[in-house]
Amino acid sequence: MANGSNRALPVPVRDDDQAPIILRPELAAALDLMMDGIPDAGGDAFESIIGSLVAVTDAADLDAPWRTAGLKALVNQPIVIHAIRKAPSTYVGGLPFFLLIDGAYQATGEVFTVTTGAVSVVAQLAKAWQLRAFPLRCIPREAIKPSASGNFPMHLEMVP
Repeated sequence: MANGSNRALPVPVRDDDQAPIILRPELAAALDLMMDGIPDAGGDAFESIIGSLVAVTDAADLDAPWRTAGLKALVNQPIVIHAIRKAPSTYVGGLPFFLLIDGAYQATGEVFTVTTGAVSVVAQLAKAWQLRAFPLRCIPREAIKPSASGNFPMHLEMVP
């Protein structure tokens, strides 16, 4: 906690010397409130893995459930997000949770499950959950230039 006025989620120091995510207490409380009610991923990770494998049509995709690119693999592709689930995160200096996204490619209807811990995307999806805005048509976007920490921030562009 920085001089008592900010809340670091979840720890004040990252192991890679990057600054942790710091939120003012009222924003941390608002984010916590938006996260309320989002189902926990719980033990259904096996169902997501098996579901992903059932949908595979090419042997090259047999490792798809374990690829770590998450939402980054869908940058600039129109998608429809049908549901989200939350899971605890152990990423040092990040949010204390990440989201599993169940969606489909808008063009083909092919389903996928990906993960994201991108702060802006998590906040957008938590607010969409709160607004009962699913299914959500959007395009994942990534910043052209990196942030000061070297990351490329992501957000979701809403589309009709």
